[in-house]
Amino acid sequence: MTSAVHLEDVRVTVRDRVVLEVPRLTVASGDRVAIVGPNGAGKTTLLRLIGGLLETQQGRVRVLGRRLSREAGGSSGASHVPIPARERRSLRLETGLLMQGLHLVPRLTARGNVLIGALGRLEGADVWRSLLRWYPAECVDEADAALEALGLASRADTRADHLSGGERQKVALARLQLQRPRLVLADEPTSALDPAATARVCAALMSAVAGPGRTLLTVVHDLDLLPRLATRVIGMAAGRLQWDLPIDDVAPPLLNALYGHCPDIAPESGLAVSSLPCTGRDFHADR
Repeated sequence: MTSAVHLEDVRVTVRDRVVLEVPRLTVASGDRVAIVGPNGAGKTTLLRLIGGLLETQQGRVRVLGRRLSREAGGSSGASHVPIPARERRSLRLETGLLMQGLHLVPRLTARGNVLIGALGRLEGADVWRSLLRWYPAECVDEADAALEALGLASRADTRADHLSGGERQKVALARLQLQRPRLVLADEPTSALDPAATARVCAALMSAVAGPGRTLLTVVHDLDLLPRLATRVIGMAAGRLQWDLPIDDVAPPLLNALYGHCPDIAPESGLAVSSLPCTGRDFHADR
């Protein structure tokens, strides 16, 4: 099976402080992966690195077959070469980002922002027409359907800067659906949403990656959502991967230890946790 993401000997530093260190991580094409861990664990940094929004000072990063790291080879002593601009541009077309900040165009309507997701699919005269905000009828219908599925049909003609935070979050997700990316990176996509909206967003995310070979990496803050979004879970703390397990092996004691900063968990061990002395909040996945 081909890999959608491969990291090796990666290190990211900010102001001489290591914020992310990943000896090795591979995500196969078609995987559904959730990333969990306490604040400051490095979860968002990992997504930003994979999405090409951040560079590593050390190591190798390949995403959808494209090199996104500067090093020519190895983790030490390698010469640095520039990352080809074409690699970044082509990656953006195939990667759907649902990150904090959302990056909507404030003066465009909800529908107008969603239609931006279809730009990479347009050809010929439709590309030029889109500059005048004239999109093919099938794209407009698809945008309206995506908004309706997320409960925003009545807000389709409302400017993005007049929408609530939760509404803008749904607009960004609808835009991602029109993009039809091979890889979706979502950073806490259900934060600040009520239960009904959360259910819609989870359904929309799974719909966005329903095609063959489409991959989902999601930072999850509500651990009860893990069974809805993932078949594999990565636990992170202090900028490092603590474990990487199938969801059925992620037991409450393991999560308690992770969020309690338990020193007894060895990085990437994934071993039995029944004897761990850590205590903390109890987490229960509704499986």
